[in-house]
Parts: sequence; C-alpha cells; structure tokens
Amino acid sequence: MKYQKLFAPGKIGSLELKNRIVMSAMGVSFAKSTGEASDDMIAYYEERAKNGCGLIITEITRIDDVNGVGTNCQLSLTDAKHIPQMERLVMAVHKHGAKLFPQLHHPGRQTHARLMQGRPPVAPSPIPCGKCKEMPHELTTKECEDIRSAFVKGAVLAQMAGCDGVELHAAHGYLLNQFLSPHTNKRTDKYGGCFSNRMRIMAEIITAIKHMCGREFPISVRISADEFIDGGNALEDSVKIARTLESYGVDAINVSSGTYESGITIIEPNSYPQGWKKHLAATIRKNVKIPVIAVNCIKEPGMAEQLLEEGVCDFTALGRAHLADAAWVKKAKAGDDIAIRKCLGCMYCFGELESGRK
Repeated sequence: MKYQKLFAPGKIGSLELKNRIVMSAMGVSFAKSTGEASDDMIAYYEERAKNGCGLIITEITRIDDVNGVGTNCQLSLTDAKHIPQMERLVMAVHKHGAKLFPQLHHPGRQTHARLMQGRPPVAPSPIPCGKCKEMPHELTTKECEDIRSAFVKGAVLAQMAGCDGVELHAAHGYLLNQFLSPHTNKRTDKYGGCFSNRMRIMAEIITAIKHMCGREFPISVRISADEFIDGGNALEDSVKIARTLESYGVDAINVSSGTYESGITIIEPNSYPQGWKKHLAATIRKNVKIPVIAVNCIKEPGMAEQLLEEGVCDFTALGRAHLADAAWVKKAKAGDDIAIRKCLGCMYCFGELESGRK
C-alpha cells in the first residue's frame, strides 16, 4: 500500500478506527427543518463512509433550539424525536465500517436573530462579533448552567442513537470558544475571569457527559489553537487549554484555528498552501498524551501521509476534500492520486452555505 500510515488502524479512547482519516465537520444544511437527519443527509454521509472514511464528524449539531440556531435546516440533538433518524444515519455509516461522532454546537454570538425568530444571540459577555455585528445578550449564571445541561443532553441523545462518541465544538469563535477566550469572556461570575473559571463550563460538560454516558464513551474537543485575533488565545494559551482538557478526561483534541473574525484561517482560499498551520497541531501533540486530530488544508494524500510521518497529528482530518470527491479515500488507498478530484479552494461551497440555500 502506498500510504502505510494513513491506512493504519488507530484508536480514540477504546474506540477502534480502521484508518487515520477523519471527515471533519462541515455544515451542509441537509437536515429537515425540524432537525432530524433527512434521507439526503444520510445518503451524503453514507457515500463518504462507503468510500473508506474511518471517522465521520457530522456538521454542527444543535443542542439549543431557542438561542442556539447556527444555520437553516441544521442537524439537531435537542429532543428524543431526533433519535430515530440519527440512528438511521449511524447504521448507514456503520454498514461500511466507519464510525460517527455528532459535533455538538452552540453558536453563541456568531449567529443572527433572524434565525431565532428575532431573539438576539447570546454570549458570555455583551461583545458583538465583528462579522455578524449583532449585540448579544449576556448570559446569566443560570443560563450558562442551562446551556451546560443542553450539551450533556445532546451527548446522551447521541449515545441513545448509537453514535460512537461526540465532539464538543470549542473552536472557531463559537460559544464554548467564547468562554475560553479572554477576547470574548469578560465575566465576573464563576464562568469568567481567571483561566480556571473560563474553563469551568468545559469541565462541567465533560464531567457530566462521562458520568451520564460512561467513561468509555469517547469525547473529542475541537479547539482553535490560535484565534489569530488581538487579545484572543494564541498557541501557548491553547497548549494549556489542551492539557487541561486532557486532565478532564477527554479522549482526543481536534486542532483547528481562527474565529469568524479571522475566518480566512478556517476556510482557506487557494492561496494558502497545504500544511501551512501544521505547527499548531504539532505543538499541541507534543504536550498531550491523547490523540490529536488536525485539519491542515489537505488536498493530496501524500501531504496527509507526510504529516503523520512527521508526527504532526495522530489522525488527519479533511473537510472540503470530501466535498470535492466523495471517493477521495478510496482513490488514495488504491494509490490512484491522479484520479482524485481536488478541492480548488474556490470558496463556492462556503458562499452557497452562507446564502441560506441547500
């Protein structure tokens, strides 16, 4: 086999994965308007599983229907009614030997009132997002606790549906990231101020999920290792965050970067080279003992293999590569690189998502 490391089995916690390829979360808005996985969504993820992906992390999955709407037709785990279709999705993916984590998500200030029947976004502190430009409601301590419970409920529903684990989205400037970052968290209660207080909501969510779902139920946490904004978390801060998350019992760290205010570092245009931010994941990996998943603007399997060889990460995550070619993994395994339809970094997919159209 041409790519020995890419197709070697791996583990996240006690969960065995058949290879080191992760489909990272990307919003596609294929869910029903009520939040259930639609037949189109199931077919979309099954196609990637059928072509050999080891772990699929779903699009942002809503845990709060009142103030937590991220997109139209967003996958949701807020109610037991979402379990049957999520179970169908899991079964479709499992049929091909892949595993599935829903990515539990709350947008915080990075959303719009128009998506929530006119209700304002919420955030740790009343600081508008520079891109969304809407003043958020500052969460009360009780509201923070309610959101904590909503994340835990989402994980319990995921487990009931047969999901293999969950990922907590604490990156890209979304709500959990807003608690972690001194740029967005100016609170004076138990959820703000010093580092341990800014980490508190993560500690409570992770501890409760492990209590409710069992220690063997894997939790991945996605972080922005560098927010690339003034006053935000830089790499040295994120090393401390990653080590603290490991102490809480998480099973993997998924390394990304940026927020909406530095969005070019999340969804890179074609001027960014493959592997441009590999130093972020490499530094995190040197400081933790749990597996590190990382996106790195990967378009070619040779680059994914190289990053694994260099010890940058334990699992390589691909996003738009899976949009451009659902058979990327199958072709890579066959060594048929020339047949891979590569992502051009044209940004058209992101433009369509932002338009609100499917």
